[in-house]
Order: sequence, then structure tokens, then C-alpha cells
Amino acid sequence: MKKINCYLYLVALLCLLSGCRKDFATVNTLSYTLAVHYPSNYIESFAANATVTLKNTFTGQQSQLTTNAKGEVDLQDIIPGIYTVTVSREVTEEESISISGRLGKAFLNASIPSLRIQESGKTDIQLSGGAIGGFVIKEFYYTGSRTPNNSSYLYDGFVEIYNNSTDTLYAGGISFGATKAGSTVATKFIEDQQNVYLASLWTIPGTAGVDHPVAPGKSIVIAVDGINHKTDPKGNPNAPTDLGAGIADFETYFNPPGNSNDTDSPDVPNVTLIYSSSLTIFDWLPGVNGSGLVILSPDNYASYETVTEPGATASTRYVKVAADKVIDGVDCVANSTITLDKKRLPLTIDAGVAFVGGGAGTGKSVIRKVREEINGIKVLMDTNNSSSDFTINDTPSPKSYSK
Repeated sequence: MKKINCYLYLVALLCLLSGCRKDFATVNTLSYTLAVHYPSNYIESFAANATVTLKNTFTGQQSQLTTNAKGEVDLQDIIPGIYTVTVSREVTEEESISISGRLGKAFLNASIPSLRIQESGKTDIQLSGGAIGGFVIKEFYYTGSRTPNNSSYLYDGFVEIYNNSTDTLYAGGISFGATKAGSTVATKFIEDQQNVYLASLWTIPGTAGVDHPVAPGKSIVIAVDGINHKTDPKGNPNAPTDLGAGIADFETYFNPPGNSNDTDSPDVPNVTLIYSSSLTIFDWLPGVNGSGLVILSPDNYASYETVTEPGATASTRYVKVAADKVIDGVDCVANSTITLDKKRLPLTIDAGVAFVGGGAGTGKSVIRKVREEINGIKVLMDTNNSSSDFTINDTPSPKSYSK
């Protein structure tokens, strides 16, 4: 009798559960193909063995896949939604001739900030990028620190430019600059992927190809203020950096006409101010929530046109520079919630974003990861995707590595 009662109970329970299924919505999954191609000037077209990272912007679920011999990843049972897609491919020296027609390693990448997948289909993605080597941004410290009375101290920032090649390079004539500061609002400038728009622009003095030699594995540091911020009476004992002589090679002395608020350190030479979108600030402040930072090949940037942001009510003007003038760039945003449509730099310069988070006074920087070490010289990651290349450095480390 007990067995019969148990059996009838299970049947009733299954019927009840079956009747409740109508309360759950059915999600129809899709099949979708991503086809990855090499740059148009390469011999090969289909980018086999490329790494594709797919992230659902709603659920946060992320998956990483590898393209097949046809350069494709076939996504089965994918949930409809909006996805961020990033792609990377390292071309080794051994395969470079057959793939690109030229000798030498290359890092290629691409990204789609917002891919809407609502029905089965296919999207073609073309990689871009170039040969490994040359100057790269090693570290960018922009958040500032906190003083003993917990106020913000913004003058201990720096930019470090590193020689990631096997040859001596010359920093004379190299320029660097920052975009408008990071925010949660997209800029109309990002719709133009052929140019960068800079709120500030500086040049390292000297003759291109002659002055300021930088050996392989060495770097130059440009400080906001070239002092030992830990010990100088004008500094901050809580600052993480010594940017005095011997560490900082240059400083950004901000002295436009009518503005003499900045202090000129006698021990560290100045870089030359080419342009600033504001002349009333008291120092070079790239923004505590980050900005797009670029280094540029030598040119007469003082003659470049300035423009206002399309659709903006503000009259602030920015220097328009062709993207092919950019040697390297890193796009820094406020935190991990900022999506790729809020970027400041074109995808060909930086396919991702880097961040510290926390706003002013965190005392942290973004620093480029070490890819490998050859004969005691660090070779830094350079895939043109700062989401992969950079990490947070809890203690900024000019001319060294704490990571």
C-alpha cells in the first residue's frame, strides 16, 4: 500500500510541475558567425588562430574562442542581446612573411563596442595593427594622492615612455597629449576613427633622430612637477613618487600668457607646451578619472587646426591630429563599468580601455604588463588593446617595476 501511495504522489507532483512550466519564459537561442580577416594589405585574408572575446553587456557573461582555418568562430545557442567583441592575433616572426609579406612580429586587434545579435547571421571583422617595437607608454599616473589632512594632491602625476625595441631610439621632437577627461558620457569625437582630438599637447625639446637617446629597455619620465614629492616642502609626504632629478627627465611647466601659477623646478628641464584647451588652470591636469593619452611622431603641431566638439554647447577647442601620427596610445576611463562606446581614442590606436577606479587621490597608476624578458631587457605587452596590455599599479613606479 505504501508503494502505491508513493507512486500516486510522484505522478501528481510531476503533473503539478508540468503545469507550472507556462510561468517561465522560453528564450530562443541563435547561431551566429564572426569572420575575422587580416588587414587588406596582407597576403592572407582569413585570420586563423585569432583570439575572440565575447561579452554579454547585460549579463556580464564572457567567453573566449579561437578562429578556425577560415578565420571564423561559429557561435551556437547564443542568447540574443548586445555583445562587446574584441579580437587579437599575434603574427610571429616565423609566419610573418607568408601572412603579411613582410618580416617581423606584429600584434593585430579589432573590437566592436556594441554588436546587437537578434537573429542568426554573420559579422565580418578586419584586424589592424603593426610591427612590434618602438616607443610605448609604459605607465600613466593621473589620479593623484591624498595629503595628511585628506585633501587631493594632483601634482605628483607622470607619463613614462619606454623603448620597447632592440635599437636605440631618440625622444627629441616626440610629442604627447591627452584627450578630454574621462566621463560616463560618449564624445561625438569618437565617431571620427581617423583622427584624435587633444585637449593638451606637449613636445619634448630637441631634434628628431638626434637628441635624447633612449637605449632598449630604458625610458624617459615626464612629471607634472619635477620634485621629490615625498620630501619637498611643497610636496606631499603621502605621495608615492620621487620625481626629482635622476628620476624625471622632464616636467610640464604650465606657463601660458597671463598664467604663472605653476612652479618651475630648477632641477628638471621642461617640455614645451604646444596647446591647452584651458589657459586658466594652474598645472597640467589630464583628469583624475583618466583620459586618452597618446605619443606622436615629430611634426609641427603648433600649425594644426583646433575644432569644437560636434553638437556640444561648450566652446572648448581641441587639436585635431591624424591617427597615423600616433606612435602609441592608452585610453583611460573612470572604472570597469565604462563601456567601449565612451572611449576617447579610435579603435586602431587602442581597441580597449584601462582604468584605476576610485577617482581622485587613489595614488594608483596604470602600467603596461611585461610580455617577456630577453637578456635582462623587459619586452612589454603591445597588442594595441589596453584592456589586455595594462594593469593597475598600486604603487606608481617610474623607471622601475613594482608589478
